[in-house]
Amino acid sequence: MSSKKFANNLICLFLLIGSGKQTFCQAPELKNIKYEDVNVNGQAVKIVHGFIDVPEDREKPNGRIIKLPVSILKSPLKDVGTPVFYFEGGPGASNMLDLKNLGIATNHDIICVGYRGIDGTVKLKSKRVGKAAKGVHHNLLSDESLDNLEMEVKRFAASLKEKGIDIAKYTMLDVIEDMEYARRALGYEQVNLFSVSYGTRVALLYSYKYPAIIKRSAMIGANPSGHFVWYPEKTEQILDKYDSIYKATSIFNYQGSIKEAMKTSFEKMPRRWRAFKLDADKIKTATFQMMFSKGGAAEAFDAYFKAANKNDYSGLYMMQVGYDMFISKSMFWGDFFQKAVSADYQPSINYRELLRTSKTTLGPTTSLLFWGVAKSWYEYSIPEEYKRVRLSNTETLIISGNLDVATPSDFATEKLLPVLPNGKQVIMKDYSHSLLGGKQGGAVFGMIFNFYDTGKVDDSGIVYDPVNFTVKKPLGTIAKKNYLLLLLKNLF
Repeated sequence: MSSKKFANNLICLFLLIGSGKQTFCQAPELKNIKYEDVNVNGQAVKIVHGFIDVPEDREKPNGRIIKLPVSILKSPLKDVGTPVFYFEGGPGASNMLDLKNLGIATNHDIICVGYRGIDGTVKLKSKRVGKAAKGVHHNLLSDESLDNLEMEVKRFAASLKEKGIDIAKYTMLDVIEDMEYARRALGYEQVNLFSVSYGTRVALLYSYKYPAIIKRSAMIGANPSGHFVWYPEKTEQILDKYDSIYKATSIFNYQGSIKEAMKTSFEKMPRRWRAFKLDADKIKTATFQMMFSKGGAAEAFDAYFKAANKNDYSGLYMMQVGYDMFISKSMFWGDFFQKAVSADYQPSINYRELLRTSKTTLGPTTSLLFWGVAKSWYEYSIPEEYKRVRLSNTETLIISGNLDVATPSDFATEKLLPVLPNGKQVIMKDYSHSLLGGKQGGAVFGMIFNFYDTGKVDDSGIVYDPVNFTVKKPLGTIAKKNYLLLLLKNLF
């Protein structure tokens, strides 16, 4: 037995004696290691692939074991800095990036550890829930649709329990323990955190639970406690900002405002576009999702202008198709519910009633879909100390977009910065939730890794990139070119 494994086992023995509880004490180990030679930015680097075995319940050493994948982009340099753990957004999305496409090679190892419930041997995904999330009778957010979805969510939770899966052990705190297990298996004393969207909440809780482990934390689109619920009034404020930008631009294709085009589109909306029935709720929900990027927002706005001014609903129908494809094929519903609901759900709130009071242009959209059925899943809650914002001394860089509908910049400014004495925020003008792609991706990466190395925030590399409302490939054009394919898909 190696000295490292012996030391880990000795620590576990003391934990067992001291706690009086059964605890998972397998020595941390990366297994089935394979190497991949890749080229990143002209440099030959290696990616290490493997997996770790983690317990579903750490107090049951003989219980279910989950295999989680691990990938490490190794630094090409000899003088390697503090490694970086990456946390992707969601909840309900994989944490396994294709690291060879990351586009950077730094003096830090970059590590992805799979999220339990998605990337491991237990996957909290249900085709039936995905199908129910398409709604019934083309009214996605009606009580009939939500009740049907709620019934399937309940059935799914019950089926997981029948399989012996303890869904109480799939919270963000369990994810953090997986990251800790991987960190120890890899022999890292400290780590930096690189988090996006939902991942920023994981990073925040990580800093609460293991402050000595985290050297520096960079968050893109920070999500403070309580903000897995998206409120329509905030989305309306972002729409107002887009409208101001649109009206101020010297080149635009349509008169009037974005919000006026949306309202007119819904007032005039026919029951069908050609052979296909239209669902206004689904289109509104798709709009919210597309506004996660300013390019997606521009495509949605273009579709609304064409519907309002030319009575052409092909683009809005294509948005509806996009919603169906995402919900049915990509979403790990069980993971979303267990991570988000266990952290933010308030049993005293009637979410359907609360969210439907909104008189905004788009209404409650995604929030009503998720939180209008959340009571059907709610059974477990993470401890209260992790459900509220509190002091963290971790050196933290928050990067936000002022057009972000998912994690609005002012929430981070008002709720997180006051309790981050070593925190700084950079707000990127005219950017939404997606900040790593496009023209500024390299500058954002550079700012983050400079922060890891120096603790200083230098945003001088970020150049203003205005919103471009001109769409090269309109959604309506795509719908019309692929009409026969869409028709066949709808039939079968």
